[in-house]
Amino acid sequence: MEFSLRNWIGLFLLGSINNLPYVIVTSAAKTIADSFNKRNDVGVVFGANVALSVIVKAINGLFLLKVSYRIRYVVNAVLMIIGLIGVAFAFDFWFAIVCIVIVGSSAAFGENVALGYLRLFPSKSVNAWSSGTGMAGILGSAIYIIFGCSIGESNNTSQLKTLTKYAFLLTLPAVAVYLIAYFVVIKVPQQDDTSRQKDTSVQKSRSEAEKPLLCDADEESIEIVPQESLLRRLRRCWRLVWWMSFNLCVVYMFEYVAQGCAAKVRPKSEYNKGCPELYASLSFCYQAGVFVSRSSVQLFQIKRVEVLSFLQLLNMILWVFDVHYKFIPVYLLPALMIYVGLLGGASYVNIFYLLLHEEKYPEEDREFCINITSLFITGGIILGTGLETALFNSVLKAD
Repeated sequence: MEFSLRNWIGLFLLGSINNLPYVIVTSAAKTIADSFNKRNDVGVVFGANVALSVIVKAINGLFLLKVSYRIRYVVNAVLMIIGLIGVAFAFDFWFAIVCIVIVGSSAAFGENVALGYLRLFPSKSVNAWSSGTGMAGILGSAIYIIFGCSIGESNNTSQLKTLTKYAFLLTLPAVAVYLIAYFVVIKVPQQDDTSRQKDTSVQKSRSEAEKPLLCDADEESIEIVPQESLLRRLRRCWRLVWWMSFNLCVVYMFEYVAQGCAAKVRPKSEYNKGCPELYASLSFCYQAGVFVSRSSVQLFQIKRVEVLSFLQLLNMILWVFDVHYKFIPVYLLPALMIYVGLLGGASYVNIFYLLLHEEKYPEEDREFCINITSLFITGGIILGTGLETALFNSVLKAD
């Protein structure tokens, strides 16, 4: 299958729009919490963004793989619209949280669908999708910075709610771009003969391995391939992806704690000085790092993903200590947050590139393996936001 610029653009747009509402929630987490006088519950906003992600990903992976991509993309667009409108007009904190749950569910469902969809394209097409998700980060944080600067320095809750309202409402037209990218721009390539032969040989070898030894010497041998149970398939695929899943989980946990710490590394009085305010600036830096690293797989690949996980652990420890002691100069914080984004984005794109590229993952199981692994993104985020919320309401609680 040859490289197609048209498909690269389409997959890039899918990634950009799919993650845009999610990223705006992440960028707006501090503002949303502040607008309802819930400053110590920033972690709850992050957590709501992933609250049902495991469920929607599991539903897609276990029950919807035979449902057409067309239907799944339309359903996801509807979820996006509901979530965006709900957050924009939220009348209290917990209603906003419910709507953020819908926004996050849309991002998770769309990601799972897209990662499975990528199996129909050359393996390096993951770079187009992941680069798009990185661009979503830049766009989402930039949108919030622009709107934040438009209202100026303010702790007035009504102004903060106005900021949230227009940032989310003006994101609605992007949903139309999302559907245009899938229905108009992208054209699924035809597999070449080599790919077909490879897929056939893999399936044949699997069939031969599972062939029952129930043949009468006098009867014509009839090849019967038993139906593999879901549990057996899950166990078999888990053995293939457990290491990738573990690393994806911990790298997300570490980076979400570090990202949450960006809302607490300086006293409240220092955040709203100038434009953009400190948290929005650090969020933009994080997303810039994610964009660069998620766009890197066509230039180089990293197989030792555990190194990225370890470096992100060190990052998290550094940010947690800085929240407590505030020893890192402000001018170094943007570079450190870019580094957090670089490591997280590199782990994401390289893990999914390996899942789409390496031959040890059978073609007929690739989408299932991808779905299993992507569940651990949500697991890592839930662990990270849970740890972050516990820290912020105990040893790192604001005055």
